[in-house]
Amino acid sequence: MKIYIAEKPSLGKGIAEYLPGGKSKGNGFIQCGTDAVVTWCFGHIFEQEEPDFYTPDDVPTTPKGKKKWRFEELPIFPEQWKKRAKDDAKAQIKVIRDLLKKASSVVNAGDPDREGQLLVDEVLEELRWKGPTQRIWLAALDEQSVRKALASLKDNQDYQNLRNSAEARARADWLMGMNLTRAFTLRNSGAGVVSVGRVQTPTLALVVARDEKIEHFKPKDYFVPRIHTGFWAAWELREDFEGVDAEGYLTDRKAADRLATQAKADGKATVKEFTSAEKQQQAPLGFSLAELQKVCSAKLGMSAQQVLDAAQALYEEHKAATYPRTDCRYLPEEQHGEAGRVLAALAKLGFADLVNGADSGKKSAIWNTGKVTAHHAIIPTGSMQGSMSPAVAKVYETIVRSYLAQFYPPYVYRATKALLACAGEEWKATANVPVSAGWKAVYGMAEEDGDEAPAQPIPALKKGQVLAVQDADVQAKQTKPPARFTDGSLIEAMSNIHKVVEDESAKAKLKETSGLGTEATRASIIETLLTRGFLERKGKQILSTQAGRALVHALPKDLTDPVLTARWEDALSSVSEGRLTLQQFEEAQRKFVSRMIEAAKAATIAVGQVRSGGGKSSTGKTRGKGQKAGPAGPTCPACKKPTITLKTKKGSSFFKCEGCQSCWWPDKQDAKKLGSKWGDN
Repeated sequence: MKIYIAEKPSLGKGIAEYLPGGKSKGNGFIQCGTDAVVTWCFGHIFEQEEPDFYTPDDVPTTPKGKKKWRFEELPIFPEQWKKRAKDDAKAQIKVIRDLLKKASSVVNAGDPDREGQLLVDEVLEELRWKGPTQRIWLAALDEQSVRKALASLKDNQDYQNLRNSAEARARADWLMGMNLTRAFTLRNSGAGVVSVGRVQTPTLALVVARDEKIEHFKPKDYFVPRIHTGFWAAWELREDFEGVDAEGYLTDRKAADRLATQAKADGKATVKEFTSAEKQQQAPLGFSLAELQKVCSAKLGMSAQQVLDAAQALYEEHKAATYPRTDCRYLPEEQHGEAGRVLAALAKLGFADLVNGADSGKKSAIWNTGKVTAHHAIIPTGSMQGSMSPAVAKVYETIVRSYLAQFYPPYVYRATKALLACAGEEWKATANVPVSAGWKAVYGMAEEDGDEAPAQPIPALKKGQVLAVQDADVQAKQTKPPARFTDGSLIEAMSNIHKVVEDESAKAKLKETSGLGTEATRASIIETLLTRGFLERKGKQILSTQAGRALVHALPKDLTDPVLTARWEDALSSVSEGRLTLQQFEEAQRKFVSRMIEAAKAATIAVGQVRSGGGKSSTGKTRGKGQKAGPAGPTCPACKKPTITLKTKKGSSFFKCEGCQSCWWPDKQDAKKLGSKWGDN
C-alpha cells in the first residue's frame, strides 16, 4: 500500500480528491481505493529538544522547574541532535506510525520548498521508515496540476540536499537563538528577555537604521531656475558652477535668481538638441511573494502576513493560484501552452472583458525557463473552489490582472527631450506622453501610476530654431529624508539587501542572490518583532521602538549586520545545491556562536525598563521594584570585580557581581564575606 504524507490536512485532501478509487475517511487519514492512503501532519509535528535536554542534571532549577540560565552552561552545543513529538500531535503521529507498518512505499507530500521537504522527512526519520520513498512536487492544487504531479513522482532521495538545507537553517536558528538570547539576557540590566535571532535581529537593525537616518536628517534648501518658451525647461546643473554643493544641489538662492534674471534679459533660447520618439514598455514580470507583498501593502494597505495568508488560502483552500512562497517572477516556456485554457477559465470567473482584449498567443518576457528557480511566479490556475473573503478576493484580483497583462500589447508613449541654449547656459525639458495604454488598460490606467498630472506638451522643434523666452523663475525645493518602512518596503529591503548597502563592492556581490530570510519566513519575522515590542505599526508605517533601538545598539555588529546574515542565507543555498555540507555549515555556526558568547560577557545591555541598580541575575532572581543597591561588597573570585549588596523580595541580603552576574549568599560566620554561591547549595 502506498502512503501519501501531506504537510497539512488541506493539502492531503487535495491529493486524495484526484487519486483513483472510492474514498473513505478514517481517523486522521483518507483511504483511496485499495492501494493508497493519504494522511497528514499539522505543520511540524516534531521539534528540536529544548536546551534543558542537553545541559547537566545538576543545574539549579527555577520554581517552575526550568533550569536556570547561567554562563557556566554556555555555549550549549548538542553532541547529537534530538527531536521530540509535539504534545498536540502525538495522536496523529500514532496514526502515521500505524499506517507505515502496512506501507509498501511512501510519498513525501510536503509543500514544494525546503521546509516542506524536511517536515515530512523528519517524520519518516523519527518513525524509522526505511522503505522506498517518492516525492510529489505540487506547484498548484487545481485538478490538472495535481494529476500531472501524481503522474511524475520523483525519488525522494533526489531532494536530500534540500532537506539538509532546512535542517541547517533550523539548527542555526536554534544555536543562535537559544545560546545568544541567554547570553545577552544574563548581561541585561533591564527587564525581560533579550531576544536574539539569526534573521530577526538584523531585520530590526534595518528599521532602526532607517528611523535614525530620518530623525537625524536635516533638510537642505536647493533651487531650480527655469525658463518658459511655450514649455518649461530647467537649468542643466554644472558641478563647477558657483553655488553648487558637493552633493550636486544648487544651494545659493542669489545665484539661482541671477541665472533666471539673465535668461529673461537675454530673451531668446536656441534649440541645441531635440529628440522625439515612440518607446515601448512591456508588462511587469509576474509576482514573487515579496513583490506581491510589496504591491498589496502599497495599494491595499495589507500587512505582509495578511498577504501571505491570502495567497496561501488561494493555493490550498480555493485551488485558485499557484504555490505562493516563491522568489521567482518567471514562468517556464513549456507552460505557455496552457494559457488559452487559463484565460478561458478566467473569463468565466468574472474577467471576461479583460480576457477579450488578451492574446493567448503572445509570449512576453515572463516566459523564460532558464530563469525559473524551484518555483515559478504566482499565477492564477483558472480554478476556483469556495467563496473568498474580501481580502483574499483583492489579492486574487491583483494576481489575475498581473497574469492577464502578459497577453496585452506593450504600453506605448512618446518620449520627447529638448535641450536649449540661453544666456550661456543649457536648459532641458522632457515629456513622456501616452500613445497607447496597452497592458496598462488591464489596470484601468494610461499613466505610469494612474494619478500623475499630464506631461507638458513640447512641440516639434528643429536644431538651431530660436524661441522667445516668455518668462523665467526659480523653484525652491527641499531635500527629503528616506521614507519610513512599510510592510511592503521592509519585505523588499529584506529580499534585496544590496539596495540598502552603501559599500559598492559588497553591493555587487549581494545583488544576485542574497537576502534576509526567505519568502516563507519574512512575514513571520516582522510579526515576531512586532509581538516582542521591538517594532510597532503606525498606520502603514513600521517603526522601531525604544526597546528595539536599545537592543540593536547594545549587540555586537556581527549580530545586527544584514550583509553578514544575507551571506549565511547564501551558504544555506549552497547546502541545498550540494556545494556545502550540513556539517560544514553547522560547524561555522558553532564557531560564530562561541565568539558571540565571549562578546556578550563583555557587553553592557539595558533593554526594557531598567531596574534601579541592576536586573536579572544568573539565577533568574530580580531586584524588587525601585530597590537600590547597597554598599560595595567583596571582590568576585571569578572576574575580580567588586560585588554589590542587594536584597531578595523577602528581605534577605545577597551579593551580586556586576561583571559576570554571579550571586552569593553572605558567609554564615561573617556577613561581609562571600558564602555559598547561588546554585551550589
